[in-house]
Amino acid sequence: MRKSWIFSSASMASIFLSISSQASARDAAVDAQAAPALDSAPAAPGGNDIVVTARKRKESIIDTPLAVSAFTGDTLRERGVPSIHELDTLVPSLTVSNFGAGNVSDATLFIRGIGTADHLILTDPGVGVYVDGVYLGRSMGANLDLANVDHVEVLRGPQGTLSGRNTLGGAVNVVTHEPDDKEHYEFTGSIATRMMTTASFYGNTPITDTLAVSLTGSYQHRNGIGSFINLPGETTGVGQIDKFGGRFAAKWTPSNTVSVLLAVDGSDGHYGMSPMKNTIINPAGFSGLTQAALPASENDNGTENREIPRTSSRDLGVSLTSTIRLDDHLSLKVIGSERYSAYNGGLDDDNSAIGFSEYPETGYARQYTAEGTLSGEYGRFNFVAGGYFFHETGDANQPDYVYLNSPGNFYIHQKTRSYAFYAHGGYKLTDRLTLSGGLRYTDDHKNAYAYIACCLSPGVTRDNSWNAVTWDAALDYKLNHDLAAYATVQRGYESGGYPARPYGGAAQFVAYNPTYATNYEVGLKGKVGSLLTFSSALFYTQYKDLALQYSQTTSSGYLTITANAGRSRTWGAELEGTLKLTDILSVTSSVSYNNAEVTQVDAGVVGIVKGDIPQLTPRWTAALGPQLRIPLASGSILTARIDQSYRSSMYGQSSNNGWNYIKPRYLTNFDISLRLPRKQVTLSIYGTNIFNEVYDTARIDQYDAGFIEAIRSNDRSEFGARIKKAF
Repeated sequence: MRKSWIFSSASMASIFLSISSQASARDAAVDAQAAPALDSAPAAPGGNDIVVTARKRKESIIDTPLAVSAFTGDTLRERGVPSIHELDTLVPSLTVSNFGAGNVSDATLFIRGIGTADHLILTDPGVGVYVDGVYLGRSMGANLDLANVDHVEVLRGPQGTLSGRNTLGGAVNVVTHEPDDKEHYEFTGSIATRMMTTASFYGNTPITDTLAVSLTGSYQHRNGIGSFINLPGETTGVGQIDKFGGRFAAKWTPSNTVSVLLAVDGSDGHYGMSPMKNTIINPAGFSGLTQAALPASENDNGTENREIPRTSSRDLGVSLTSTIRLDDHLSLKVIGSERYSAYNGGLDDDNSAIGFSEYPETGYARQYTAEGTLSGEYGRFNFVAGGYFFHETGDANQPDYVYLNSPGNFYIHQKTRSYAFYAHGGYKLTDRLTLSGGLRYTDDHKNAYAYIACCLSPGVTRDNSWNAVTWDAALDYKLNHDLAAYATVQRGYESGGYPARPYGGAAQFVAYNPTYATNYEVGLKGKVGSLLTFSSALFYTQYKDLALQYSQTTSSGYLTITANAGRSRTWGAELEGTLKLTDILSVTSSVSYNNAEVTQVDAGVVGIVKGDIPQLTPRWTAALGPQLRIPLASGSILTARIDQSYRSSMYGQSSNNGWNYIKPRYLTNFDISLRLPRKQVTLSIYGTNIFNEVYDTARIDQYDAGFIEAIRSNDRSEFGARIKKAF
């Protein structure tokens, strides 16, 4: 009864056209930030004006011929989204998983069926994640804490012309608060079931007339959901969370034409290994795993390896952004950054004490980026042009893995260098019709090394380069001041690479080709009176040489084959909007449909056949959130909302079969908040995943070994209270 009611509610999204995920209209905003971003500044309740820089220049979201969703920090908090992982409960066509090394800091993103379900240094994400315009090259550590952020934007479809590297499926940009000349302090704290405790602080203060600084800090703890039953004395629980994070920023504005922003951020997380569950599917499999060897409770873990339970992630970044307004028409922005991330994790594939397959792992990545952008506006013409540089080194090390009860050694290393040049412009043909387009040239070079004691010894080095020209073109037509239609064509590119786990030896450790995407899209977005704000898109995307992974357990070890599938395509529709039914009642919602499949398989591709659906690609996603906003006589405001999200079934691998089938997911959150403006206090009670839905986020068929391995959700039911106080 519960699930049918939720599904029916989610289906209503197509009627309500609800939430313009570009932010709940009452508090959506933007303030200029580095692309790919959506710039906004807090709007009054009911305000709908949103300025974006998704194309690296300020423009109304109605004038932007892209499928864009955005949410302010307050909106994310109210809707139960504390981190990147939960964004897929709001954004159409987005799926977020966390398979990587059993580490909950991993965030593997798929948009419209495009992404990479691996964290190892030899693979690149298919969806770009940015913090204030700085690209994050790794999925490990990308599950960012969203406390005290200004807003988050999601761009769907290939963004390769302006957004940067490896944005074949889209881009997600996290934008933080910039220091300003207003003194402001804010504290948020919560306590909930499972000893969930959070605390965050944001402070901003001017030091002089030209210098302002801000400081952000956050802490999160939650007990585990189960125990490591074969490790007596282990105090870390399955899925436990302990994480600290912080950010310091200083903005110097020596004149009204020059600003310099320095930002330093870091986090330190310690976790219990992600929840997992195994299912016996082939009792004759060579692993020897039996049902009796598995934990009786699906929340417990059965490993006997003491290196497995405790995982961690450490991240540190520094960036310097300089902006100069050269004259009334031209501006120059330069961003330089360095980021370092390190992790340890691991999986016991058999989830038991038999010692069949255990992979403790450590890894790191260090990257340097630089980008310079010149933008200008002359009457009906505007443009942006720039150059980008990316350099990364990193490795992954499993010095003492165990396979078939035998020890082994696995080590991979990669050095990447990439640079690009781009230009984009727009011209108003008439007061209503605008033509825009751009080009980008990208050159990628990768040097990779792999050593595996059993089957790739001595180690092998590979060296390859790729380059591509990508482009986009769009027409945007204003039907009236508040309503616009657009048509766009986008060409995307993702560089080639190397198989992540080449247990097949040197013959398997060879480069696969780049992937190219061509996306055709039409959309309609804007406002209908004061009643409805919406955004809609119809799209058709073709992929050439789509890189798909197929993983299996072999006699040598856990083999991951990455091959170009030949061709694939996806088509679908997305709707999102806010429907204001009365002065106190509104409904926000989104719905998407994706029809994706592999249409051609090249000779020699293993495990994937024509007609397969790319991994982690649900056909339907939907969200529905009715809200009451009641002004009280005292000037206080009472807000109550329920948020429901639905994701249809999908496959854990692109080799579709019943074993890696992932069932649909239904989640329900609620939030009741009392805002006391005179005291600058907001008091809330909330619940997330209130029906304690337990679902798979990744699933791998290991039939020959005898079992299915599934990584399970870590967002079990939570009920708590929260206070937010401003000073």
